[in-house]
Amino acid sequence: MIKKYFAALLLMMSMMASAYAQSVDSMVTVQQELKERLVQLSTADPADKLFFEDVLRRKNDKVRADIELQLQENPRAKGLDGVVRSEMVLMGELLQLSHQDLVELTKAVRKAKGDEKDDLEFAAQKRLGIMDMYYEEAFKTLSWGETLNIDFTKEKTAILKELTNRADLLANIIHYLESQKSDIAKRMQYASVEKKDLLTQDATNLSERVSLMIASLEVTTALMEQNNIDITEYKQLIFSVTGDINSDVLDIGVAYGLTEEWVTRFKDWAVENAPSIIVKLVIFSLILWVTSFLSRLAKTAIKKSVSHSKMKFSKLMQEFFVSMGSKFIMMIGILIALSQIGINLGPLLTGFGVAGVVIGFALKDTLSNFASGMMILIYRPFDVGDLVDLGGIVGKVNRMNLVSTTIKTVDNQNLIFPNNKIWGDVIKNVTIETERRVDMVFGIGYQDDIEKAKAIFTDILESHPLVLKTPEPMVKLHTLNESSVDFIVRPWVKTDDYWDVYWEVTETVKKRLDAEGVSIPFPQRDLHIYKHEA
Repeated sequence: MIKKYFAALLLMMSMMASAYAQSVDSMVTVQQELKERLVQLSTADPADKLFFEDVLRRKNDKVRADIELQLQENPRAKGLDGVVRSEMVLMGELLQLSHQDLVELTKAVRKAKGDEKDDLEFAAQKRLGIMDMYYEEAFKTLSWGETLNIDFTKEKTAILKELTNRADLLANIIHYLESQKSDIAKRMQYASVEKKDLLTQDATNLSERVSLMIASLEVTTALMEQNNIDITEYKQLIFSVTGDINSDVLDIGVAYGLTEEWVTRFKDWAVENAPSIIVKLVIFSLILWVTSFLSRLAKTAIKKSVSHSKMKFSKLMQEFFVSMGSKFIMMIGILIALSQIGINLGPLLTGFGVAGVVIGFALKDTLSNFASGMMILIYRPFDVGDLVDLGGIVGKVNRMNLVSTTIKTVDNQNLIFPNNKIWGDVIKNVTIETERRVDMVFGIGYQDDIEKAKAIFTDILESHPLVLKTPEPMVKLHTLNESSVDFIVRPWVKTDDYWDVYWEVTETVKKRLDAEGVSIPFPQRDLHIYKHEA
């Protein structure tokens, strides 16, 4: 039984080895066909080259897939090293033919004009993309050679030299295209409207070509970096052209697939992008810090400027200019910081504009408050610290913005008024004038001496230190009431002394009238009872 088992096992191994051998043989056969097609490709007309190359490439992709499978299942398969060597030769010849084709296209572009030139430029750009793919496949073939212990030192050295020359060529082309874009930007300043349309189209075409060159340079530099070649110069070029230090400097290839692979791919992404993220965060934070410093500096400068201005801005207007100036600088700084982390500001600002229209309709009451706040700032009916009467509420203006005003009442309550409620009603500013008149009414009895009472009131006002001499105080007999003879007593005082004078004069009047024997009547009625006899 055991013998039969071992025999079956040996037979199976033999069949597997035969299958591998047949697979390698089939690859060799296909490679022979590819060599013939390569000769056909090198002698074909330019119009037919792309077709023949496409057929060759698709067949070769199948061979490469088979090689990859063989390396995974049976790297010691007989003849596999020969297949890999042939593949390396094929890659070299394809790269050489592509290089020749690119040189011919470049020469033709220089001579062509109009639509023909556009077609040739497109063909040249497509050829660059195909060469990028060939270089990547060539390095993959080199890695196969390392697996099979094949000495590809000569081939690797030649390819690396080609890559270095290619990177220099792409860099020079990018510099040239950027200089052309710069020239177009200068010409746009003086061009007519019709000419500007043509220049804009040219600038767009140049930008597209630069993007394709940058993409090709990224592929080239990535391969060079894998082989420990210094690419600092090219990274700087990519950064200066694109303004981005992420996708144009680092090779980001994050693809989201099945759920079970997400964690692994996320880790790879984090490892590859950590340097870029850190640098961007540092730049972002630095810009915000500088902006914050400039904002504070501008706030101080604007505050000094408006406070010493000959226009005599109100405190509310001063605070408005100071606040808006510092916030404007902060907004500009934030936009610059966002642009440095790769956010495109064009769509962002457009979105803000659309959102502003929608929010404007939704918040029309808030916009009404905003407009009222602007009217208050312009016409200055009151200022911070003024005592005002708004809709029967008396208090000091504590603070104000473009939407609302905060009033602190005399009993220490904070009331917030929407600005449209204030501007749409009567505004009574109690402290806007430096002097106020204190209106008081005192009554004496009908039996008391009028002149004596008048002299008492006058003496009290003249002896009070806070009562102003000019304007002259007023003491007049005002009304003959039901129970009293009323005098109006109206001294003028500093606005800040209003309540002190009111309370002190009232108290002094009561004491003096009592001391002088002058009565202070109160409402009273006489009741007369009549008795009628039957």
